Amino acid sequence: MKNELVSERALGIVAAFVLLLAGPLLAQEQATGKPPLLLTLKDCISRALANNLDVSIEAMNPEIDEASISLSKELYLPQFSLSYFKRDQNQPGTWGVEGTSYFMKSDQYSLSLSQRVVTGASITFSFANSMTNTSRAFTVINPSYSSLFQLDVIQPLLKDFGPKINRIETLRAVNQRDISVSELKSRLIQTVYDVEEAYWNLYSAIENLKVQESSLEQSRAILEKNREAVRIGSKSALEILTSEADVAAYEDALVSAKLSVEQGEERLKKILNLSSNSDRPDTDQSFVLADKPVIDKTEISFEEALRVAIAQRPEMAQSQNEIENASYDISFCKNQLLPQLDLRFSTWSPGQSGIKYIYQDDNYLTGIILGRIQGSRMDAFNEALKRTYKNWSVNLTLTLPLASVFSRAILARAKLQSEQATRRLESQKQSISYEVSGAIKELHNAELKMKSSAASRALQEKRLAAETQRYELGLGTIDWLLSYQRSLMSAKTSEARAVIDYKLAATRLEKAMGTLLKSKGIKFRDYDF
Repeated sequence: MKNELVSERALGIVAAFVLLLAGPLLAQEQATGKPPLLLTLKDCISRALANNLDVSIEAMNPEIDEASISLSKELYLPQFSLSYFKRDQNQPGTWGVEGTSYFMKSDQYSLSLSQRVVTGASITFSFANSMTNTSRAFTVINPSYSSLFQLDVIQPLLKDFGPKINRIETLRAVNQRDISVSELKSRLIQTVYDVEEAYWNLYSAIENLKVQESSLEQSRAILEKNREAVRIGSKSALEILTSEADVAAYEDALVSAKLSVEQGEERLKKILNLSSNSDRPDTDQSFVLADKPVIDKTEISFEEALRVAIAQRPEMAQSQNEIENASYDISFCKNQLLPQLDLRFSTWSPGQSGIKYIYQDDNYLTGIILGRIQGSRMDAFNEALKRTYKNWSVNLTLTLPLASVFSRAILARAKLQSEQATRRLESQKQSISYEVSGAIKELHNAELKMKSSAASRALQEKRLAAETQRYELGLGTIDWLLSYQRSLMSAKTSEARAVIDYKLAATRLEKAMGTLLKSKGIKFRDYDF
């Protein structure tokens, strides 16, 4: 029997909760023609992170910087080139043995493979093969075929030397990507805070509207009682006038309360990117907030909160990345002030073939051809490949720009920017310290306000109950009764607002510490915040 009573009581509580939610839903559906949107705070945050335009814009920056990182690395990808050349010319002779005119036909194809390495060196391997055919007299090999294999290595020894200098662009791009991620985290924290602030402010406006409606109903009930009392002669007409003025004041306050609710809904819609377009079915809907402000007491010292903030705030990580970039700039500028000393090493292997004419007495001036030796393009290629003719060269080139001797402006600017970034970090620490301190004080005051407003509301209820009894017994005046009723309404509104203020103060402290995303368990794409 006892279990049945408990079950019936539980069912009654569930039914009351359903009716509590269903009442506003049905009322708003009748007013707008659309069922209102039931939202939890988690739903709102998810919608904002998915639809908010500012978030979507900020989320593109790390992706753009990732492309910049890939672009900086592409400098070290091999480059392959292939070319073909052909020429056919016929022109008058300028030398007696050429005759009145001569022709020359030639073609060439070549290919090369170049590679940059992190030491600053550039390595190029190339191959070329060409053919020349001419009508000029006394030509020993005609047509002639030439092949050439060549390797060139150019290595800077001072300026532009070393892996660090040649990877600075990539390192800066990586840091810029990290800066963009920190800025994205800041945007997400601000958006989550804006959503929670708008959500609870709308909740507060709705609760205030309920208090205003309840107070208006009570005021109207008193008016009706006074009218009945005047009718039977137990009250004066002045009581009716006073009650009517009170009802009018509550009606005016109710209009303002409804306006506050509408403004709160519009702000939440803007954050969630629910525009007024007709193709969005949820933009004209009213909201029903499913979550209630549950108070979880936050206890943390200033020192601990500041330590967490220094470690978690995205602005600190961003400043650290800016300092690193400034140090890279200093290293690069120092390197660029060095003389340009380049070591160039080349080795090449030529090959020659074609139709070789054998002249009498090995003297081509006789013009008497005794025979010919047949050669081909492939013979020239094989001769070059066998390295029959080995050649090499080494070259050192020193270049000393006068600007690097007489001017240090670029290095001075880089050092000033580094100092500026360091001071900006210290300023950021100071600002965070003030922000955390203010948030803790605000949270403490909000807790005191919440306790005092609850005590004030309880006393106002007792005072109104006592005054209502006195008034019904004819011992009090309508002015005092209505004054106590307004005081109770103000106390209820203040208590509800105090709870919301505590919730928002706790959220501001989490925002100040940079832990808001983690405390809410929020995941955004593949980022680990």
